[in-house]
Amino acid sequence: MKIVTYNLNGIRAACNKGLNDWIQNSGIDIFCFQETRATEEQIKSVLDTTGYHAYFNVAERKGYSGTGVLTKKEPLEVMTFLPSVKDDNEGRLLLLKYEGFSILDYYTPNGGSRLDFKFEFMNNVLNDIRAIIKDDELIICTDFNIAHTEQDVSNPKACRNRTGFLPEECKLFDEYLKAGLNDCYRRLHPQGEAFTWSSYSAKATGNKAGWLYRFDYIFASDSIADRLIKCDNLLDKDYSDHYPVLAEFNIRL
Repeated sequence: MKIVTYNLNGIRAACNKGLNDWIQNSGIDIFCFQETRATEEQIKSVLDTTGYHAYFNVAERKGYSGTGVLTKKEPLEVMTFLPSVKDDNEGRLLLLKYEGFSILDYYTPNGGSRLDFKFEFMNNVLNDIRAIIKDDELIICTDFNIAHTEQDVSNPKACRNRTGFLPEECKLFDEYLKAGLNDCYRRLHPQGEAFTWSSYSAKATGNKAGWLYRFDYIFASDSIADRLIKCDNLLDKDYSDHYPVLAEFNIRL
């Protein structure tokens, strides 16, 4: 099974840049999108879902947030909320249940002026993840909006005072791992710099002194992580200011 997580920073803009061609020629089983920033009608007008079942959780505020999943196999159940986050009006969650495992498409709040909301939201979701893992295997596809270590930011010293790499955010990241999740990319690539988001200035100049973060992750509970074959950041896919992450598991979907 091949699965991709990707923050699109607007699905309409990404489709204008060639997203559909990649989807239809990729051989990917499941795409998990974050920040679709469109109504379901707008999404359906631009996104080619041929060969996929499509599910979306749209924010009440137009042009904001939102998640979406394309899956070749129809799930047993689809949920747009979790027990601790029933009043999510920003479309940040999609939980798909399959035989033997579940997939959570998860877009965390950015932070900044909403840092308290970010921590509250992420702690509530963490409680639900702990409960899910007790009974089910879980894969999480996410723009986590936190870089975990100094290997995951281009300028660690400066970034320590910026949302996305604050010490308290990195501590929360650790709590997710302690809950029984594995960072699939670091499981296979424990050393070396890695980034999945680039400021437009850094992307335009190729200057690593700009702002670069690894914000995008595929997490897996222990048993599923043991079936991980590969996990890579796809830096050649340039449809957004983020880059997609691809993981392949020894699982038949």
